[in-house]
Amino acid sequence: MMQYEKLLVGESEERIVYLARIGAIFERLYGIKDLHDAVYRASTGAGFAARRLAELGYSEEQVEKLLRERLLTALITGRSLPTTIGTS
Repeated sequence: MMQYEKLLVGESEERIVYLARIGAIFERLYGIKDLHDAVYRASTGAGFAARRLAELGYSEEQVEKLLRERLLTALITGRSLPTTIGTS
């Protein structure tokens, strides 16, 4: 069984179709090859942003809060995460 298959356990068919549509959009917009590519890109971008925020003196809690807010905004709007701190 693949590592990510369990993520959909308990989800309704409607929710799975919705998530598949989101995946197809991101695949086309960003040329994402597969789930591993998507995970790699997300973790690389988040890691870079977290390091920069830490360098600027943000606490671990502040970094986590900012990344969660930015990720949610990016998912809702379909835009990528900003690479410059303090922008949207």
